[in-house]
Amino acid sequence: MSMLHNLSYSQIYYLKQKAGLTGQKKAKKTKKHKYNNWFEKLTLTELKSLCRASKLAVSGTKDELCIRLCNGDLSGDYAYEYAPERFSRARFEVEMPGYGSCDELYGSRNNNAASLPPAQQGCKRDTAYTNQQLKDLCRDKGLIVSGKRYDLVLRLLQNKSGVGGAPKRAAGTIDEETGVFQPKKRAKSMKPPNVEKLQERIFKKCFPTQEVKNKWSNSKYKYHPSECMTYMSNIIDKEIFEKELFERGEEKCAWELINVILNIITVGNEARRKEWAAEHAGSRIFMMIGGTEFELNRCSDNLKYTFLPQLAKAMKATSKKSVVAELSGKFLWAFQARKLAEIPQWDEYDINDRSDWQNRKWGSFKEILNEFVPRKGESSTEESDDEEEEEPQTRFFSMTKISGEPAKTEELTYSHTDGFKPVGSNQQEGGASANDEEVRP
Repeated sequence: MSMLHNLSYSQIYYLKQKAGLTGQKKAKKTKKHKYNNWFEKLTLTELKSLCRASKLAVSGTKDELCIRLCNGDLSGDYAYEYAPERFSRARFEVEMPGYGSCDELYGSRNNNAASLPPAQQGCKRDTAYTNQQLKDLCRDKGLIVSGKRYDLVLRLLQNKSGVGGAPKRAAGTIDEETGVFQPKKRAKSMKPPNVEKLQERIFKKCFPTQEVKNKWSNSKYKYHPSECMTYMSNIIDKEIFEKELFERGEEKCAWELINVILNIITVGNEARRKEWAAEHAGSRIFMMIGGTEFELNRCSDNLKYTFLPQLAKAMKATSKKSVVAELSGKFLWAFQARKLAEIPQWDEYDINDRSDWQNRKWGSFKEILNEFVPRKGESSTEESDDEEEEEPQTRFFSMTKISGEPAKTEELTYSHTDGFKPVGSNQQEGGASANDEEVRP
């Protein structure tokens, strides 16, 4: 017993676990089944369907059907799934003897290489079809492309052999001269966009959960804002300009969608920031959470050639300038002040329409914005450029707790130049805070 007193709790628990006195059993790890080919993953019913479509006998056990399909003339091409080849050191050493001493440049390869197993084993090969390639084959044959890998392979086999059932075909015709399938052109949808659903999709794309981010690579982190900017530009093209909302007089719906996108870029994940501030309200000093702002550092090409020309095109397509100021003036100026003003070069270069960039120059986005939505008290663009804009500030909260006294809550504002300051020190004339107006869609 004297020896047990000198041990820590974790050491005592470890000894009990070894002796089997804790009453807990370690969960046994289940071994993953190794498949020799893709057909072994299928059920017996699916294998029989593939055999019929391949003009093969359907009698026998599951192993016999798999061997039959692997050796079949029609089905043998689909025996494996695609996966990039992994490095095999044993094969490398045999195929490249004396690597680094120039021995690999002379003579033939070692004869022992033939006796080695392939670098890729199991049901995956780098020479097999990917799912996308199978879908492309179905499109070329005029077949539908929905379903799992089994459905795609079954349709291709049925189409090639003409046995085992008629595959589902896509709407369209096959050109007799070229033999290429021409899909049926669907009528363009002119239904107004559902702004609420699009807002959820865009927000989920721009600010995914931490569980999703943990699976990302460094490159994915780096170029995620650029992908999101492209995604939002495509939505504007598809839902606003292709549906001709401005030509049909549905300007309000078009600017509602644009305001949603501008607000997500400008404000970011405000709810997560408030939640973070509430969680750390008891501490006197806390770090601001990252990943809640939409960064435009790697989006210069997307902004210059796509997004900003789209905003300029929307302003020019609106019936009156006063309508732009009424529907989206606050959102446009918030986007200009909080995002574009962070990097001075974005106010200097001209934005160009990529489809006609050689023949058209619109000027900077700030000049166009002053033309359609002039600031109060500004009579011209030159005056607006000379005046200095107030830096937008973000609101935070901190709690200070002194022993023997109730906790004191203080509202702070943060700016890049002044840092954290109490709200009272930044109040304007009339006692109103500079951040009383919040930009919301």
